[in-house]
Order: sequence, then C-alpha cells, then structure tokens
Amino acid sequence: MKTKQILIGIGLIIFGIIIDQITKFLSFRNFELNKNYKCIPGLFRFTLVKNDGSAWGMFSGKLWFLITITIFALGFFAWLAKDFDFKENPIFSASFVLILTGTLGNFIDRVVLGYVRDFITFDFISFPSFNFADMCLTVGVIFLSFDIIFGETGKRWG
Repeated sequence: MKTKQILIGIGLIIFGIIIDQITKFLSFRNFELNKNYKCIPGLFRFTLVKNDGSAWGMFSGKLWFLITITIFALGFFAWLAKDFDFKENPIFSASFVLILTGTLGNFIDRVVLGYVRDFITFDFISFPSFNFADMCLTVGVIFLSFDIIFGETGKRWG
C-alpha cells in the first residue's frame, strides 16, 4: 500500500515540475525580459527576471553554492521520505510533495540555464518576482510549519 502512495507522490511531483517548466517556458517565449505586462491591474503582472540567486536575489552569482545546498537539501528530503504517508501524515505528505516540486523545478533551471526564471510580480506588495516552483515551496513550508506546530509531525518529532 505504501508503494502506491509513493507512486502517487512521485506522480504529483512530476506533474508539478511539468507545470513549472511549461509556465516558465511559455512566459520566456512570449514576453520580453524585464518588461512589465499587466494582468490584473493593482494585483499582479508578468515581469520576466533571470534570477541568478535564491529568494530575494540572495547569494546572487553563487551558482555552485546554490546547487550544492540543493543537493544537500535533496539528501535531507530523502531522509524525510520515511514519514511520507498520505493516510497517516496527510499534511506532512502534501508539504513534502510541494517542497520537493519547488526545489526540483528551480534546481532544473539552475543546472540547465545557470539561473531561475521568475515571471509573476505582485503590484500590491513589495515582493520579488517568483514562479510556480516558488509558490509550491512557499505553500509547502507553510503546511509543514503548521504540521510541526499543531499536527502529527510535531508530535512525532517532539
């Protein structure tokens, strides 16, 4: 039974990575770099950015450092996979899928292109451009934090 859940998890991760890569490809194919394209005025716009750093451009120009950190993170995720179980640990498992999807989506960009393709920018808040992988990472970390503080993961690890 656990094998079926693992296959579902892998399928969801692959599906998420495909969405991430397709949205990045289409955005960079159809829009110009650093030009603003308003979608919903006052809410968000597309602004294509080549981010050679991490979140908020931290570690800009440190490609090999970011790749190394990601490889270590993937090793940590492999260790965390022991708790993956949609029936027993649904919030943890959902966060695991989201975090791994986001990590791998941006990792592909870094390895293949040397930068991460960001393209969504909020107008109502000062926030850097981001992509689908970043959204997965953010929601996954929120879910995991919630589960550690209030849920089953916190009880197991505490």
